[in-house]
Order: sequence, then structure tokens, then C-alpha cells
Amino acid sequence: MTAVRCIRLALLLLLLPLPWLPHAVHAEDMVVIVNAGSHVHSLTRDQVIDIFMGRFRQLPTGATALPIDVADPAERQTFYQQLVHKSLAEIGSYWARLVFSGQATPPFRAPDSRAALRLVATNPDAIGYCYRSAVTGRVKVVLALDH
Repeated sequence: MTAVRCIRLALLLLLLPLPWLPHAVHAEDMVVIVNAGSHVHSLTRDQVIDIFMGRFRQLPTGATALPIDVADPAERQTFYQQLVHKSLAEIGSYWARLVFSGQATPPFRAPDSRAALRLVATNPDAIGYCYRSAVTGRVKVVLALDH
């Protein structure tokens, strides 16, 4: 193969969408959700980071927040990439250090996104995330994340 063909091939590969890259996992935005009856109407990115990273587990209403993670790796990767720009490996490492030192416990992990939506819809202190298209009337969006 000539050098020109190699360069063209390399450039072509750089332009193709790569599904294993974090930003290409899912093109749809993630949203942070709470129970539809919650008195929380919006949260800042920093508040959501504090809750999901175990720094602060209180909602603005004063209630103890119950963060809900989704077990699906693709959905979790999309959420953490959009929220804190970190991979699941980095998130796992972060939580391993906190748990080992006894400083915090990770969010509860629901088996799938439907279970996470159900948990948020039935618990006034739960906070979770999902793709925007999965939002129902039983939950409300308090923060939209950009991809």
C-alpha cells in the first residue's frame, strides 16, 4: 500500500463514528429525573455531580437523596460521560477508593432503565437518569445533559 493510500485510509477512519468512544455511545441526551410530585423543580450540574459522586446526598428540599444508577453499561457510560466526562472505569476506580476508605456508598443500581424509572416514580426522594425519550408523566426532568 502506498503512503498516500495509508494516509487516506487513516483520515477516513478518523471521520467514521466509533461506537466504543464515550461520546458516540448514544447520540441522545440524558436527563436527570425526580418523582413527579417532588418539590424539586431543577438542579444544577454541580448539585447532580455532588449527589451521584457521593459528595453530598441531600436534595434542595432537605430530604436525603436516593440516587439510582442503571446497570446497563451503555446507558451508565453515556450518563457519566455527559455529567462528569469520565469513563466507567474511572467511575469504578473513584467509587472503589471511596468505599474502601468508608467515605461514601455508591448509588443504588437498578437492574435496568425501566426499574430505575419505576423506583424514581414511586419514591419522592429518588433521583435518577434516563434518555430523554424514556421520560413519562410519572417523573419530571430537573436537568438536561448535553452530549
